[in-house]
Amino acid sequence: MVKEPAEIQAIQRACDITCRAFDYILGVIREGMKERDIARELENHMLAQGAQAAAFSSIVASGENGSLPHAVPGDRPVARGDMITLDFGAKAEGYCADMTRTVALGEPGERMREVYRVVLAAQEMAQSALAPGKACRDIDAVARDYIYARGFSQNFGHGLGHSLGIDIHEDPRLSMASGEITQENQVFTVEPGIYLPGTGGVRIE
Repeated sequence: MVKEPAEIQAIQRACDITCRAFDYILGVIREGMKERDIARELENHMLAQGAQAAAFSSIVASGENGSLPHAVPGDRPVARGDMITLDFGAKAEGYCADMTRTVALGEPGERMREVYRVVLAAQEMAQSALAPGKACRDIDAVARDYIYARGFSQNFGHGLGHSLGIDIHEDPRLSMASGEITQENQVFTVEPGIYLPGTGGVRIE
């Protein structure tokens, strides 16, 4: 669970490739493009940038599909006003990256703007709270309590995050059920989300 410096460097390289793929895809997404085609573009770009492989099967979830935390990219064409959740990562030197961003094609409605603001604030608060010696469940609570207090207690159903390395999901976990205490040189995702059935969702990691 505690990573050596060389492992952290490998994870950083995987993250760098992943970040470049995100920057690239922002210039590619266009109205009418299918979710599965966006996912393929993301993964191809990571490979072209030196990734060994995708760290996991990429998620591209647009519009109402964004309300599904583990959506599978399909033939839905993205439309103006859609929120689009992209969850993807590169593998480099045997180590995984994991990024989620939610973007809008055009101008989203005010409800989804509000959801985005709440998720981003929760993500930033929890990330700032992470430090060695903290209870994992307490880090989860930072984001969860903020989201619940804003009226979304039925819309955040998964843990806040997880460790990663050789595997995309490793222990310890940032969750209500975790009894672990964070240690120096552990690597975590911080990925709160709000999911509105039939409408859409936002996750930021």
